[in-house]
Amino acid sequence: MKIIGLTGGIASGKSIISSWFIKEGIPVIDADFVYKQLSKPFEVLYNEIVNNFPDVSLNPDKSINWHKLGEKVYADEQFRKQLNELTHPVVQQVIIQEIEEYEHQNQPILVVSVPLLFEANFDKICDKTIVVYIDRKQQISRLMKRDSIEKDFAISKIDAQMSMEEKAAKADFVIDNAGTMQNTLKEFQRVLAIIRSE
Repeated sequence: MKIIGLTGGIASGKSIISSWFIKEGIPVIDADFVYKQLSKPFEVLYNEIVNNFPDVSLNPDKSINWHKLGEKVYADEQFRKQLNELTHPVVQQVIIQEIEEYEHQNQPILVVSVPLLFEANFDKICDKTIVVYIDRKQQISRLMKRDSIEKDFAISKIDAQMSMEEKAAKADFVIDNAGTMQNTLKEFQRVLAIIRSE
């Protein structure tokens, strides 16, 4: 089974590429989805976060207030590092279990979508990696629009990750999502054809 790591910068368009893989009959494991499932009240990651960071803000239903947690993550580098060190191994373990299940099903290609693919060394378990690329100006603009946030906060979120250029340099394939949807689709189809033929 070929394991394809999919990543990109925040608001670069990973979810669109993921949806196209699914349409092609290729399953996608989404690290963000796994993270959110494990962080539901009293699930394993929820307990780890609440126990290790007792001042974390909770909603009335006991769920984690992701908006407030996000503000703290992007404002406090030390906190972000501690949170990542706590959560990444748990998420990675669950994803590896899911990968093994797909291997038992003799799935030929599997995509693992991980925002911090290179930062968390997740690329080490992938056969090939894809970066969805947009330039910084577009990234800031799309993130401000998507999350309804101010420019300064958008920049702090972007700067908390590895730069798009660095990710692109590390990747086996780069899908440029800066132009029209039609161009992006062509790029996707080109990359998919290479992956299927190898």
